[in-house]
Amino acid sequence: MHPFKTDPRLEVDSYFIAEMELSRLYVKNDKDNPWFVLVPRRNHLVELVDLTHEEQTMLMEELSIVSDFLKSYYQPYKINIGSLGNIVRQLHIHVIGRYENDRNWPHPLWGTNPNTIFEEVELENIKSNFLEFFE
Repeated sequence: MHPFKTDPRLEVDSYFIAEMELSRLYVKNDKDNPWFVLVPRRNHLVELVDLTHEEQTMLMEELSIVSDFLKSYYQPYKINIGSLGNIVRQLHIHVIGRYENDRNWPHPLWGTNPNTIFEEVELENIKSNFLEFFE
């Protein structure tokens, strides 16, 4: 069995936040829209249906935790949750806070660039706030 590795393309513009029970959690470096990515730590997964039923349930619980954190800390107008994988096939789920005045409202943010990125201290604060929330 090979150790789990996150596809490097997911890490390029993301910051590691936490190891959850099933998934690794990252935040994308997008200060305009809080954007989290959950990556289930199972090798060779492409689709949600590749997870066992128990893993699917666990992933839904993790999505709920991340969504609750996003709602509590960022008060978005809407939360978008999606799994596309057209370019990066490794199973990963996006959890994105949307605002009526964000850069591409009401259209998807995929393929757009953030207007502002985080400073390192802000990324550390997101991590510590999430870990506190998660405990």
